[in-house]
Amino acid sequence: MRAGAPAGALPRAGLGDEWSGLALGRGLDRMLMLLKDIRDIRVLRSPDPSVAAQLADLAPYRPVSAMPAIRRDLSVAVDGTDRAEDLGDRVREALGSDADCVETVEILAQTPVADLPPQARHRLGARPDQKNVLVKVVLRRLDRTLTDPEANALRDRIHAAVRQGTGGSPVS
Repeated sequence: MRAGAPAGALPRAGLGDEWSGLALGRGLDRMLMLLKDIRDIRVLRSPDPSVAAQLADLAPYRPVSAMPAIRRDLSVAVDGTDRAEDLGDRVREALGSDADCVETVEILAQTPVADLPPQARHRLGARPDQKNVLVKVVLRRLDRTLTDPEANALRDRIHAAVRQGTGGSPVS
């Protein structure tokens, strides 16, 4: 009998001492773990919304950090047709190997430049065909807590990649 098996489990099933056993699950949980490359079955029962959201499709699982998140908000002028996906693509491209620190990029508000006060249009360096977006960026590393200077440096790189106006500075 293999080490760690409950004493007498196989004999209680009517099998003699010459038998050994290994339990292999082939249920839906195990199939999902294989498809998403999840190493620990406890992940499937996690109450964390960041984990639960990843279990709704068959995309590869991305480990969720237990480190504290850092939020940075940016107010920028972008093309009138830009979507959250476009901004996310620019963020990942600009950060390169640091892109894994970005947990989410979300547009909180959008305002056509024509609806902005003149001072805001000037501050953003916005053109009439653009819009002002308030973007929420959540940063979090898997292995350690980001320091404020590290988070601010990432925010500045994101701001430079996302903004398409001639002015503006990041808002924290």
